[in-house]
Amino acid sequence: MTHVAILTLLIGFSHAHQRPTGRPFAYDPTQPQQGVKSRGVPPSPVENPEKNFNPIVTHVSISGNFGGVFNISGVGDITTQTQTNVISVSTNRALTFWTNSFKPLMAGNTSEPNMGNVTYTMALYQGTSSQIGSLVSGPVSGVDSGFNGKTLVLNKSQIPSGGNLVLVLTRTLNLTASSTGASNLVGAGNIGVTIN
Repeated sequence: MTHVAILTLLIGFSHAHQRPTGRPFAYDPTQPQQGVKSRGVPPSPVENPEKNFNPIVTHVSISGNFGGVFNISGVGDITTQTQTNVISVSTNRALTFWTNSFKPLMAGNTSEPNMGNVTYTMALYQGTSSQIGSLVSGPVSGVDSGFNGKTLVLNKSQIPSGGNLVLVLTRTLNLTASSTGASNLVGAGNIGVTIN
């Protein structure tokens, strides 16, 4: 059985000084145990083969924050800033992370690519948010909508003992002098997770 979740990524850019905010997410699907528990003496494989397998217990847990706000020091500021989010993943199942719906910078409902762009990079590492280990999958990168269609695959054989990994998402804002006036620029997209 395949489970799919969509994690929405909202990134705000503001010329005003704001406290950084984020859009948290949590995804904790649990597949029901499979198999039949029997009492007494289990039947022989010949008598009832479909009842003679062990329950399969699976888990996938993803938690963290994909959101972020860049604070720009002044109107018309040319700047490059980078932010990184570390998302905790615990699993004993193979996973695929994939991207879609990423757009150029938006001011309201209007696309503003002349004001700048965002470069996204995503990679999967062994470890925890406090101790990132070796690279497992990626990195994959793209600018604005060029990030759509990128995937990271975690095969069962790549899952470390204990099942702890981190998904690292880095966003680099490249803002041009065309970004004049008081404006809030937003970059948004989705990262989906498929349990294989």
